[in-house]
Amino acid sequence: MHIMEGMKKLLTLGCAGLAAYLAEGCARPPEAGLALPDLTAHQWRRRVLVIDAPEQVTEDHRRQLASLDAAKAGLEERDVLVVTRPGSPAFRVRLVGKDGGVKLDQGAPIETATLFALIDAMPMRRAEMAGR
Repeated sequence: MHIMEGMKKLLTLGCAGLAAYLAEGCARPPEAGLALPDLTAHQWRRRVLVIDAPEQVTEDHRRQLASLDAAKAGLEERDVLVVTRPGSPAFRVRLVGKDGGVKLDQGAPIETATLFALIDAMPMRRAEMAGR
């Protein structure tokens, strides 16, 4: 029974992460826009959440930073580095996985619960959780 319970939990996390990802409108391919910064120094060590924001602080930007600030422990647990880049034409949030691939690309703030579900559904994160 113990193995079955573990399998159910992994499947639930996978489905929850996928559902959260699709609910946020992330099934579309990444839109053309600002190029990502060079993140090779973080590859295989950290996930990077890149927040592009206009010079003028917007409500989206303010709301995103507040939710991330309230979830610092969860970000640290998931090895997430937050990089904010001012001066873009519009607000944009992108999550780059440890493998260097873009896992999320959207023009609206992401709820931390949705972000964590997405990360927790990733194979590398599931392996990290199993190893702890």
